[in-house]
Amino acid sequence: MDRVNKNFNKNKKENNSKNSNKNINQKNNYNKNNNSKNNISNRNNNRKKYLIKQFTILFILLIWFISAIVIFAKYVTNSAQDFFMRSKEFYFYSDKLSENTSVFEVDNWSGVDDYNITIDMNSRKNNLEKTSYDIEYSVKANCETNNAIVQLSKTSGIIYANTNSDIFNLTITPNTQLNVGDKVTVDVQAESLGNYKKTLKGKFTLVVGKEQLSYEIEDSAHSQLFELKITNTLTYYNISENFGNYTKGQKIDINTYSSLTDDQKKKCYSALVTIKFDPNVVLFDLTNEEYHNATNIEKTAYNGTSYISSITFPIEPISSNSVRFYKIDTSKDYTYPNSTGTNILTISSK
Repeated sequence: MDRVNKNFNKNKKENNSKNSNKNINQKNNYNKNNNSKNNISNRNNNRKKYLIKQFTILFILLIWFISAIVIFAKYVTNSAQDFFMRSKEFYFYSDKLSENTSVFEVDNWSGVDDYNITIDMNSRKNNLEKTSYDIEYSVKANCETNNAIVQLSKTSGIIYANTNSDIFNLTITPNTQLNVGDKVTVDVQAESLGNYKKTLKGKFTLVVGKEQLSYEIEDSAHSQLFELKITNTLTYYNISENFGNYTKGQKIDINTYSSLTDDQKKKCYSALVTIKFDPNVVLFDLTNEEYHNATNIEKTAYNGTSYISSITFPIEPISSNSVRFYKIDTSKDYTYPNSTGTNILTISSK
């Protein structure tokens, strides 16, 4: 009997041990299955993120590629058209207009006086390649800002084969009171007429400056000198020294100035203009009247010789002065305003 009980207990322990091991194995298998599912889920998520990232990169590259193709196609089309026109001896150019719209800005306009711009149209690529027939063209202009009246000297013209050049003038006149910082923007377009079509455009912006002084340079390549035109729109004089009942800094009108003695007038000015320049590039013409009226002159020495590099002179109210300069390099064109906005002269006033 004791032996039977012992065997029974032994079998029971063995069965319990087997059941325990079975439960542990089942639990381990369950955990393995869960871990496997989690790993698969994580791999799927990572794959989705990778695919989204790759798709985004490909999309950006596709947009860039399409944009590049469009720009290149436009360039090729314009180049091909320009080549075709040149092959037919068709040259249609301008000093201030271009196919890509030339941009000019004048930041020292008085905002009171008319502003005149001369635009040259030509039918030559260079001194050797020129169009051998006449080219007719039309011109139109529009004020974007609606604060000025725009006038053209003509709305059509002809570039004759014997000169390969023609000009027209653009006049901008303010039609309202303009203050410092106000802008007037004018668009100009010239279009060739006939079998070959080409359109040239320009955008001109005038900015009213603090100085109430405007200036421009008229020049062309191969000319020996150029002319600076300065306009003073102030209607008063400034007192530079105390005298009588007047004190330094006070302003007087033109009539009051006219009643002063010559000595007293020497103590007044409307605008004092200072021009600075490099005498290695341009030379001041000593026959200018401004040379004799100068209040200050600065010189720079080169190779033992002194040259004027800065000059200050007065300008009367509501008047214009023309100042001539000789060019060291006559092939240069120092016209101002120009498409680059650079000025060979540095001009200031008080």
